[in-house]
Amino acid sequence: MKSSSNNIPVYVTIFSELRDQIVDGFLAPGHILPSENELCARYCTSRETVRKGLKQLEQEGLVYSLPRRGYFVQKPQHNEFTLTFPQNILDGEVHFKDIRILRPSEEVRKALELAGDKLVIAFYRANYLKERQFGLEIKYVPYSKGLPSIEDEIDFAVFPEAANAKTTSFSYYTELKVQAVTAPEELLPLLDCEKDAPLLLLKRIYITQAGDRIGYSKHYLAAPYGELRGVSGYVQKNSL
Repeated sequence: MKSSSNNIPVYVTIFSELRDQIVDGFLAPGHILPSENELCARYCTSRETVRKGLKQLEQEGLVYSLPRRGYFVQKPQHNEFTLTFPQNILDGEVHFKDIRILRPSEEVRKALELAGDKLVIAFYRANYLKERQFGLEIKYVPYSKGLPSIEDEIDFAVFPEAANAKTTSFSYYTELKVQAVTAPEELLPLLDCEKDAPLLLLKRIYITQAGDRIGYSKHYLAAPYGELRGVSGYVQKNSL
């Protein structure tokens, strides 16, 4: 009979013990977990409690379920990385440098899937840390009369909400491409760097769940600020 010590709920004990077996390799990818009946007997608990523990494993990305077959250990995704911006980018100040309504380049047109006569608004914003400029972001949104609101963009510096006031955080997702480039000559006055200076370029496309492209961003970052950190696979959040 299994008991839960230190007032830890039984479903948490089920979750943590099965998680440890997966992390330690005793339950390998593709391996089927004990059935709900087996776990009920092992932990002297209800099916509802067992399912709660299994559901937490599934939410952590450690297992997946197949109807009428059970739960199986998930294969780790070591080639899929979660990237994080360095804190100095988040802590730095952002200053507007320019705002333009223009005909988009072929690159911007393709990224936003625009019709041939569609215009865009380009917002140029510079990143500063201790009065030193280390980055420049150019953000393009399709131009429609009154949408986006340039005043809102300046006042709140929020993107892509500027493209659609009704946009919520879960209504769109972002595609990211990272490249090593040299400073484009036409942007040198705005980048405040030397010609051919090495930069990291982050290209982001913002796409609604319906497939509409509501924004495109090109963010140039100078060393050492243009550093991205990534992690792949499962990261254990706690140990019980």
